[in-house]
Amino acid sequence: MKATRLLARSAWSAVILTSLLLSSCQGAKETMKQAGDGMGDAAKQAAGDAASTAMTPVLAPLMDLLNKGESQIKAGDLQAAMATMGGFEGVFKKVGPLIQPLAGDKWPAIEAAAQEVISTFGGTTPPSAENGSSAITGLMGLLKGLKSN
Repeated sequence: MKATRLLARSAWSAVILTSLLLSSCQGAKETMKQAGDGMGDAAKQAAGDAASTAMTPVLAPLMDLLNKGESQIKAGDLQAAMATMGGFEGVFKKVGPLIQPLAGDKWPAIEAAAQEVISTFGGTTPPSAENGSSAITGLMGLLKGLKSN
């Protein structure tokens, strides 16, 4: 009889202990899930910061050309802007493949704006100050948007 009681107590003790352990595991699981969600946000932020950091040196040659061309247009020297922007297509061909994966769904707009710059400055006659400036500032805005994301 004593053995039966001892066995019954042990069985109930095991049931109670298992129940407590399971409920505490559920709480721990929920706590880990919440911590994981917070880490997911942190990881997303870190990835965005890393992409922005990686984007800066990739964009530098393009931004330098665009800024110089824009300054020349503002100064009224369209011939100098044509000469400066004549090198744009070659630079874009080199850095475009580096920008594309970092740009994600913004890439088609960036590529279209770059093609607009190329066609605007690719002719034998200079564009108007308005057309040249518009093409340059359109692309610059998109590229600056990449650095701030």
